[in-house]
Amino acid sequence: MSDEAGKHVFISYVHEDFDQVDSLCTVLEAAQIPYWRDRKDLGPGDAWKAKIRTAIRDGSLVFLACFSDGSRAKAKSYMNEELALAVEEFRLRAPGRVWLIPVRFDAGDVPEWDLGAGRMLSDLNYADLFGKAHMAHAASLVTTINRLLGEKRPDPATALAAVEQATAADRVDLLKRLTKEMLLEPSRRIELDDLVSQEAQRVLAVLKDKDRVARSLDGTNEEQIVQIAEEARDLWALSEPFCASLQIASRWGAPESLRPWANGMRAFVGAAVKPESGKAALIGLRHLPGMIGIMTATLACASSGNWANLKALVVDPSVRDRYEQKPAPIIDVTDPHKAFGDTTDWVPNALARATIAERDLHDSLKDFTERHNGKYHTPIAEWVHHVLRPIFSDQWPDDDTYSAEFDRAEVMLGVIAQDMTNVRTTANPEGRSWSRSHWYGRSTWRTQSHGNAAAELVHEFESQGAQWGPLKGGLFGGEVSRAHAALKAYQETFNKLVGQRMF
Repeated sequence: MSDEAGKHVFISYVHEDFDQVDSLCTVLEAAQIPYWRDRKDLGPGDAWKAKIRTAIRDGSLVFLACFSDGSRAKAKSYMNEELALAVEEFRLRAPGRVWLIPVRFDAGDVPEWDLGAGRMLSDLNYADLFGKAHMAHAASLVTTINRLLGEKRPDPATALAAVEQATAADRVDLLKRLTKEMLLEPSRRIELDDLVSQEAQRVLAVLKDKDRVARSLDGTNEEQIVQIAEEARDLWALSEPFCASLQIASRWGAPESLRPWANGMRAFVGAAVKPESGKAALIGLRHLPGMIGIMTATLACASSGNWANLKALVVDPSVRDRYEQKPAPIIDVTDPHKAFGDTTDWVPNALARATIAERDLHDSLKDFTERHNGKYHTPIAEWVHHVLRPIFSDQWPDDDTYSAEFDRAEVMLGVIAQDMTNVRTTANPEGRSWSRSHWYGRSTWRTQSHGNAAAELVHEFESQGAQWGPLKGGLFGGEVSRAHAALKAYQETFNKLVGQRMF
């Protein structure tokens, strides 16, 4: 898009970076941002120096200086002349005004151009349009440019288009960044809802794909184990962008703003419990997106004390379970063992070993089948703990704090699920009375060296009583007696498991 008569973004680059600039222009066009580029805006016979000078001095509200190894290697270039003009223009502007923005196409340094008054070009904030965070930084650049052009935000379709074009690696960072930008701005709620719904639909399309669960698993038993583990890994990669957005929303959103994420998890769990024919292990893995979503929400909410958010995300959403006459909370319908219950324990063990050690799945499986290494006490929890770590890196930079919060979230999930069992049993004494709470994981074996997370939660409740945060947030129906009963029952089972896992 060119706009010679009006205001625009001027793009300065060397022709060796033609392809990268094409990608940048695609982003600007999607955001409906006018730009000036020599290839598009210089016609045959134009006095190019005069045209460029006019484009820089008279029309540009933003000057993007694009750098790469290609630009750094050139002792002479027309880009240098454009930069010289840009520096003159920059010096005429009031201090603090954003106009000149360096863009890096690789990890090399921004050149040391003297901007005057003790300022250097490398001192300015720059945009990195390469690597894993490429699309996230591109989205941030678009937001900055729109602000400078006098627009409060890009067209509502821009974010959706950017996410849709992003690679798998980019989607996680981009979803987190866009969720942060939109969540607390009421005027962007519809846009954010559409963004989250679009991401949920990507996951649902796979969960509803009958061919995925009906396909045959070929080869030896070990080869089939690896195929199932690969399917689990693929489902997590598919779910990770949604969970990254969910982590932000759980911490900073309000209960009434969380409907898109709650609806997404309800849909995931609903698809998982729908009867389907096929390979039992693959059918069970359909629980994985909903289960990890629940863990993500609980970890984010519990650590920040947003108990009302936790209720809105994992207790209030309900689906109809085939074994119950009425809808049940999603936390009561799915859990880690539903995802892997129809697999041998070789699958989660191989998956956990391969992920934690960053090794091949086949070789990781051999650690147990041929090298006779000891299995994990809680392989599913080990895997979930590891794959969620990057999403929470901005919340807890140190691993010890993250692991302690993960333990606490596991226990809180177990206690809430136990409360669901208690309520169901009280309402129907003649019905099924066994607990479907399987939220027992790493926290059981970690008691030996990191404290008893269940006992710590009980102590917290006993010391605070009716003022306990989860009760004030509406969990356990806000009833002290329900919370006490759930904590007591859960702790009894928890301590039994601790005893079984003692060395």
